[in-house]
Amino acid sequence: MALFIISYDLNKTKNYQKLWKELERLDCHRAIESLWLASLNNTSMEILEHFKDFIDDDDSLIVAKTTKADLKRFRANAGTKEWLSRN
Repeated sequence: MALFIISYDLNKTKNYQKLWKELERLDCHRAIESLWLASLNNTSMEILEHFKDFIDDDDSLIVAKTTKADLKRFRANAGTKEWLSRN
């Protein structure tokens, strides 16, 4: 499994629930407000294409592959350290 950062900006119509539900279904973790961590067996492009179905045409989305060694955090949400340890 690879570690990914998924970040988004939802613009005019902010339908967060649809996106959040899918992120949670895939056992992703919200590290800060609009940034989630994912441990998946996919490419960045595959993940990007998948999540495009859960946002509107005017929204923005970034997916970046990273490593635990490269991921530094400060004041991340509760459970982030534990999620990283499990994934």
